[in-house]
Amino acid sequence: MTEELNREKEWELLGMGIQELEKMVKKKAEHRGVPVSDVLIDMLEFAQTQLEEKYTNVHHIFNRVIYVLQSGMVVDNPKLRDGD
Repeated sequence: MTEELNREKEWELLGMGIQELEKMVKKKAEHRGVPVSDVLIDMLEFAQTQLEEKYTNVHHIFNRVIYVLQSGMVVDNPKLRDGD
């Protein structure tokens, strides 16, 4: 029973963290006058500089995500997504 309560609390905190992250990213994008994807790229590039070199796979994953964000594959405006 305690484990179930702990998991519920973890999910609740994760949800709150995601909502706060969304607010922060949107606010930074609005303040800078740039798309959300640019803010995310900055965050990923900063995180990448904090990684030790031994985490080569993580560097590659970050590079792939950054590429996708820069390529325009991800659209900031949900009304412009394919299939909508």
